Amino acid sequence: MPIYLNIHTHHPSTEKDTLSIKNAQTVSGWMDMAVGKFSVGLHPWYIKPESIDEDFAQLEKLARQPNILAIGECGLDRLINLEMSFQKEVFIRQIHLAESLQKPIIIHCVKAYSELIALKKKLKPRIPMIVHGFNNNTQICQQLINHQFYISLGSALLNPESNASKNILTIPIKQLFLETDDKNCFISTIFAHASTYLTEPVEVLQEQILQNFKRVVSADSSVV
Repeated sequence: MPIYLNIHTHHPSTEKDTLSIKNAQTVSGWMDMAVGKFSVGLHPWYIKPESIDEDFAQLEKLARQPNILAIGECGLDRLINLEMSFQKEVFIRQIHLAESLQKPIIIHCVKAYSELIALKKKLKPRIPMIVHGFNNNTQICQQLINHQFYISLGSALLNPESNASKNILTIPIKQLFLETDDKNCFISTIFAHASTYLTEPVEVLQEQILQNFKRVVSADSSVV
């Protein structure tokens, strides 16, 4: 039966036929991650320089759990009051962790796409890198595509005038994911809008995105 793959959400799913990757915003409260599929990382909003080594040690411990399928969300954000050099340092540590565990990385990026692309070119990571909640202009979208990022689109697709809605036709379907992020909406609704823009049946989109997911998380399809 076709399923809806939600690559990034902050809420437990109540929808049938859905596989959701729930994001743990912090590395505390790990007992809540005993059941389900998760991503876990050090989000730039919640990084505390005074406890970074302790938090990273906890992240390393959690990230080895088999139901932690991705590292993140993590990344770079120019709108917060935290030195970009320190953000890069923490992000690079998480990229190296993802590489060592061979798990994909889910990226939060705000007004720092040039830095993100520069880091990818410099580090040359082999693990898949997924930019979540993308809703930026076509030029940045094309740069990400050219550098082999996966792009995840979310509730911005509900607005036909959004950048996400305008960009979806330019994203190769093999580099596409869909998500609900922290929004109170159904992933099936996101898929329905994406299906309309792409003029593809929802079932075709479900299968392609599921294949994308299997490709990035593991060669072992038993994760689904």
